[in-house]
Amino acid sequence: MTEFENIEPCLVETSQGFSVKYKEKFLYSKYNPAKAICQKISELQILPGTLFLGFSPVLSYGVKEFCEKLPENCLLLLCEADKTLWNFENKEVPEEENEKIIRLTPGELFNLPVIIQKNTYTFECGKTVEVAGNFRRVIRLDFSAGVQFHNDFYNTLERACVASVKQFWTNRFTLAKFGRKYSRNMFSNLKMLPDTKPLSFYIKKINRPLYVFGAGEGAEKGIEVLKQGQYGKKEKPFVLCADTAFSMLKGQGIIPDGIVIDEAQSIIAQSFIGVKKTAMEEGVQVFQSLCSLPHVAGKSFPADKITFYATEYASNQFFDSLKTNDFFPPVVPAFGSVGITAYILACLFRENENIPVYSYGLDFAYSTGKTHGRGTPAHKRQLRNTDRVKSIENFASCFGENVIKVSERNDLPWTTPILASYAQTYRQVQEQSSQIVAGILNTGKNEDNYSKNESFEKEINLYLISEKASLEELRDLLSGKISVEETERTNRVKKLLENRQYLFLHFPDGYKLSMELNFLKRVRSEIDGFLKIMEN
Repeated sequence: MTEFENIEPCLVETSQGFSVKYKEKFLYSKYNPAKAICQKISELQILPGTLFLGFSPVLSYGVKEFCEKLPENCLLLLCEADKTLWNFENKEVPEEENEKIIRLTPGELFNLPVIIQKNTYTFECGKTVEVAGNFRRVIRLDFSAGVQFHNDFYNTLERACVASVKQFWTNRFTLAKFGRKYSRNMFSNLKMLPDTKPLSFYIKKINRPLYVFGAGEGAEKGIEVLKQGQYGKKEKPFVLCADTAFSMLKGQGIIPDGIVIDEAQSIIAQSFIGVKKTAMEEGVQVFQSLCSLPHVAGKSFPADKITFYATEYASNQFFDSLKTNDFFPPVVPAFGSVGITAYILACLFRENENIPVYSYGLDFAYSTGKTHGRGTPAHKRQLRNTDRVKSIENFASCFGENVIKVSERNDLPWTTPILASYAQTYRQVQEQSSQIVAGILNTGKNEDNYSKNESFEKEINLYLISEKASLEELRDLLSGKISVEETERTNRVKKLLENRQYLFLHFPDGYKLSMELNFLKRVRSEIDGFLKIMEN
């Protein structure tokens, strides 16, 4: 217990209003309590689309003046981390009636980085706000000296909220570029699902050390470790590799137990040039995302050598509804890196946490002139392009505009912003692997007795038939083939679209449904492509 823990905040009258004394400190000036914050607010230049974090508002001095300056698409969240001050504020300060101002509860405060990722959120005060997509920046504003009691927490919360908004727009960029592919691939792969081997055959079933390989240069060290260790002996380890690392391992005489495919684009096919036959003959299992390119393995591998998992590439009503179906496989978070996905699958596969998972080639950095391990598709491409005037070294990768020098790594001193973000994600995944695995175990079907599951096949067919009928109805409503009164048409279109975000999540403005004519015309153009997939 601290010296001031039981001291309650109290009002102190000054010549120009009330100040507050708490833990032997004045939270405002003893002469003019509102002056400092009001002056700060008057000097602010506020851009539309800004989320303001108002830390330790206490008596809410300056809040009214601040609200008068707020342009459209701005929001002020009043945040108090000190529970005693929070209780004091709720007793002394009336509830804010302005829709642009929300006073958070302690529970909402701790969940704020998650809340601002949501499309809409109803706060405990009863106000419902469109959050995700409305804000492009986060600005901190300290309303009183109360921030000093929890300054580390406020600093952490500010960084987390800035990162959350940045992550939202990074995800939006990815979805705008690949969202259509993810959705179309998923519908195509669903048709293959009944004949494949379920992930439950591997979940918590591996009782030997697991080795995970990415395509980075560090994979070469891992190969030497395997060769000098148990590989090839009776109790050999379980080896799992990213798709781009397979040819490198095969070239060194190592046949992995499993390959992880997470890529939605056709470029992934080059990873299997010259090595697919070996993989089939050796009985390698292919662990494939439902969102990955269909038939990379499906055209060649026996169905029982393919295992699907789902990637939660978007958080919306459609995906939430789809994953409640019994036929849907376990859901793995979207990490952005196939190597990280392979690592978390290895953690999912091991019988218990005492069984080690070793990873190599998940470097997310590289050496001068070299970006990948020997034998990977990228390395082979460099070899093919080498001639008398063009060196095998890829120096452009080290001195490009977006290259970052990693000062703490002498062996792999270069990285890029996207690789650096993967490295940060990987560190977080390693720290939180137990929680992530537990989350995956709460999704999908986990039955072992499974050859060709006819009930799954029937369920999937019924689902696709139902989805096709809904798309046809939506198409006919939008094209005018179904003639109904305008209000009814609008209501039916909106109801159909509210659970089918895959039709528009890849639009630049597709983070929320719009009933504007321009938006609906774009939706109409998407329907035929999905209908074609469901009909074939």
